[in-house]
Amino acid sequence: MVVKSERGRRRYIFFELPQHVRRDDVSTTLDGIGSVKVITCSGGRAVVRCSPCDRQEVARRMTSAFDECRSVRTSGTLRGLRDRYPPLKVPQKRRRRVLGTRQLHSQMLYTAPFIQSR
Repeated sequence: MVVKSERGRRRYIFFELPQHVRRDDVSTTLDGIGSVKVITCSGGRAVVRCSPCDRQEVARRMTSAFDECRSVRTSGTLRGLRDRYPPLKVPQKRRRRVLGTRQLHSQMLYTAPFIQSR
């Protein structure tokens, strides 16, 4: 894991934009700006990650490139944006249940093939 002091701080900007805008359109608009990444872009919403010094340039390019695009909120964490705006939440994947040794042993007893003696 990289320490924040080496990596630098990040900002997550939530944009509302026209429905027809795709992820590729947003990433080509933001080409050439430092370390920018489009986190999500669907349903007229986009979240872009950038450094704090690039925040104003990202917002300026987005609003000039797309009509009716506006910066809704900037946050230091992606979780902060997703907690405040539920449509941005991503459904969680189902976790696999890990069996303990006792459960695994009892499961093996019941699923072992029955051997008939002749």
